[in-house]
Amino acid sequence: MRWSHHDGIYVSHQSLQSFAWSAPMRDLAKKVGISDVRLRKLLKSKGVLTPPQGHWNRLKAGRPVPECPPSPPRQAGEHGRIQLDARFRDLIQETPPLPVGGPFVSDAVHEDLSELREAELKAIGRAKPALRLTLPNVGLARLLKREEQIREKAKTDRWYWREPTFDTPLAQRQLRILNGLFFVLERRNHSGIASENQGKLSAGCTVGDMYLGLEFSVIGEHRTEFIDGYARPARDLPASTPLRLSLTNKFPQTITATWSDNSDSKLESKLAGIAADIIVAGEAAFRQSLIEAVEWEERHRRWQEDISKQQKAAALAQRLEDLKTSGTLLARAEEIRTLVENVRVAVLGGLCDVTSDELNDWENWALEYADSLDPVLSGQVLTHIREPDPK
Repeated sequence: MRWSHHDGIYVSHQSLQSFAWSAPMRDLAKKVGISDVRLRKLLKSKGVLTPPQGHWNRLKAGRPVPECPPSPPRQAGEHGRIQLDARFRDLIQETPPLPVGGPFVSDAVHEDLSELREAELKAIGRAKPALRLTLPNVGLARLLKREEQIREKAKTDRWYWREPTFDTPLAQRQLRILNGLFFVLERRNHSGIASENQGKLSAGCTVGDMYLGLEFSVIGEHRTEFIDGYARPARDLPASTPLRLSLTNKFPQTITATWSDNSDSKLESKLAGIAADIIVAGEAAFRQSLIEAVEWEERHRRWQEDISKQQKAAALAQRLEDLKTSGTLLARAEEIRTLVENVRVAVLGGLCDVTSDELNDWENWALEYADSLDPVLSGQVLTHIREPDPK
């Protein structure tokens, strides 16, 4: 995650909330350069509470008013900063990212990831599997609506060739698992989403500010069929076919990122543990992103140094070429001047049958050309007198 390379700023939630409570919205909006309505919407989209209506009138009248509330603690997977555009740069103090080595602890996040998992499990409690999809999570609603539209279209149009992608027993089970999982994550202020991608179920979840991909796979050998040019599990595979659910992100072995059906239990009975593992993975992904950001900054710095060295080398090479060119031009100019002098001597000595007017015209023409070649008189020498700026 590269947070520092953009034209805006990053601030803490508390700094932005303090800004929102520092003056009437109209005055703040004028400082930012936007309307008060737009500023209020922006603050709301960032999860910032604003003073209630009439706050500043009550304050002016000397009546008691509520103080600026404290910001909520950093949740798992959150980087704890809010991105704003450059118009806020001189209005709110920028906040640096958390140090790579932490501490990462907050009222909602344990420093130790195993303790974080235990806390999430306790907060989640019992997670009931979704037996039906009649009440879908918002993360599944769009996909299921599209499936229903295809289903209804097929009923009314005999020539309609499409059919629902996820009407098979195994696909319906996958959707039920995701539905239950998304509801559990939602209880912990996280979310999930699913869609169709080239006939395959595409899913993921957002933990704080981190997106984690999810994918199902069938355990063991199974029949496949080609759908839209891709090999997919056969549509008649029963719902009892063993499944594996995995995060598509790469994690160290200490992070649980795969869950499977086994002889003791099915994925449906593991939703609480899966959700807790995903939340831990989201926090681990955030901490890893800090390391990756520092590594990227170092690579970028080295790249810039290499570019600067190449530019300096190219500028020096060009300076040397310009210097050599000056020497060549000066030599040619001096050769012409010497020739003019020799011809004048020859004409005056009677060695050449040339009138004085012809000699003067020729001398002026030749010396004018010599001056145009002269690097000092023409200014060409300035191309290498000053040390070049590689920029």
